Amino acid sequence: MDILETLMRLPRSLSLLFLGCASLFAQPVPAKHARVELIAENTGVTPGHKLLLGVHFQLEKDWHMYWINPGDSGQPPVIRWQLPSGFSVEEVQWPRPEKLKSSQSADYVFKDDLLLMIPMTVPSSLNSNSPAVDLNADVNWLICREICLADRARLHLALPVSSTPSPDKRHAQLFGHARQLLPQAWPARWKATATSNKDDFVLSITAGKPLREAEFFPLEFSQIDNGAPQPWRVTAQGARITLKKSEQLVKPVSTLRGLLVTRDGRAYELAAPVVQ
Repeated sequence: MDILETLMRLPRSLSLLFLGCASLFAQPVPAKHARVELIAENTGVTPGHKLLLGVHFQLEKDWHMYWINPGDSGQPPVIRWQLPSGFSVEEVQWPRPEKLKSSQSADYVFKDDLLLMIPMTVPSSLNSNSPAVDLNADVNWLICREICLADRARLHLALPVSSTPSPDKRHAQLFGHARQLLPQAWPARWKATATSNKDDFVLSITAGKPLREAEFFPLEFSQIDNGAPQPWRVTAQGARITLKKSEQLVKPVSTLRGLLVTRDGRAYELAAPVVQ
């Protein structure tokens, strides 16, 4: 008999108490030069309400993991879910990475601490008398320093069913910090277009004012040379940035997608149509 079968045989008040205690003493899974765990923003699941989940990596000093576009090397984490019937998850909310340069190449990475947030939809038909909801995720990732190591873990989280959402105070600061690292929507008054030349793209940004230097992080593989300089020219109404094309670019690009990352760490989602 597994733990959920045991809980089903207990009175609801006792099963919820047991789950609360189990969650309180849950520990991250040890991995190669990291620890990883599955957490939730709330203490339980509420029928018909979304719940924000998080795959939390704590990395040893000087080790790093990769963004959805890893750059010139590496691989991003992959999450495969096993959820109860009626539950579903949305895409990972990727925080802003940092650029790690080495000679003529560059990667887009995360260091120290990484929380990948994933919204989950809870069905309104969920029985409010259920003692627990069992969530499982198989996670694969690559962690690197001088060498790269592939690793994986099976993560588990059991949450009680609650009638109203209740934030988990233990994780409030972690989720709050992760939200601050999420890219912002492109400002409504700003415009971005790109011109495709033989060897480069020229990205033009119109903001109604001069813009100080920033850097473009591409969302798609093999469009720009990640390690090449990105000359920035301030204009009266914004700026122009020159992006060297990747030697691996084999077909025309219709839209440049990525992040515009400012020196102070703010990131804006960018999708600039390309004029050939």
